[in-house]
Amino acid sequence: MKYRLTFLLMLLFVQNHYSQTEQDSLVHQEEQKVAEDPTQFLSRVELFSEYQHFENGINLNITTLRSVIKIGKRFTSRIDIPVVYNSKNTTDYKQFGLSDISFRLLGYKIYQSKKEALTLSIEVSLNTAQSPLLGSGKNVFLFMGSYTRFLIPKRLLFAGTLQQANSFSGDEARSDLSFSKLQLVLLYFLSKKSWVVISPEYFMDYIRGQQALNIEARLAYAPLPKFNLWAKSGAGLYGDFITRYQWTAEIGVRHFF
Repeated sequence: MKYRLTFLLMLLFVQNHYSQTEQDSLVHQEEQKVAEDPTQFLSRVELFSEYQHFENGINLNITTLRSVIKIGKRFTSRIDIPVVYNSKNTTDYKQFGLSDISFRLLGYKIYQSKKEALTLSIEVSLNTAQSPLLGSGKNVFLFMGSYTRFLIPKRLLFAGTLQQANSFSGDEARSDLSFSKLQLVLLYFLSKKSWVVISPEYFMDYIRGQQALNIEARLAYAPLPKFNLWAKSGAGLYGDFITRYQWTAEIGVRHFF
């Protein structure tokens, strides 16, 4: 059960946990698009693959196809279609296949100025996994608020997101979900075409009273204005909540419409 629950939690944030942006949208420039501001809504398609290693020896490989569509100036939608490989050796369940598909039902930008922005979103993850090893067995609602501010114009960006996840139906034999995630992001622009991101993330599980703290770093590059590449690594710092891995690595590509 512990291993099975891991997959949804990672898939919900791998990234849903990593929204993308346009560097100068807050400073009224349009020539370059970059990553990591969760308050910016940009139509795009992404493909990224993450490898996670856990202390118990289990490894996960999560490959996600993501599509984001901006609707007007203040709304957005999103769909994530993840495929997972679980190294846990078993003859009872499939180790590879489709995991839980997630949708952003509504993303709404409440406020935006030259220096800061605030958004709210509602998302749902559906119990679509082909095997208990590949998903949570639950349908889950997620509510998220995000705030972004430029600390140094065109150079240093700060973002914070607070997310709450609660399961509402699914396999009765599987554990319910109720946890919060607080993520902080510091994004530093190395140049107009490259940037680095440092992002600690803290989890609090309300059902088991467990916690976890991870930290991740990302290096991204934009060879073309509408095309991004990135590589990410991360480490689990402490805690006993199942979102804590030993280490992780990810590569990805993004195209803006």
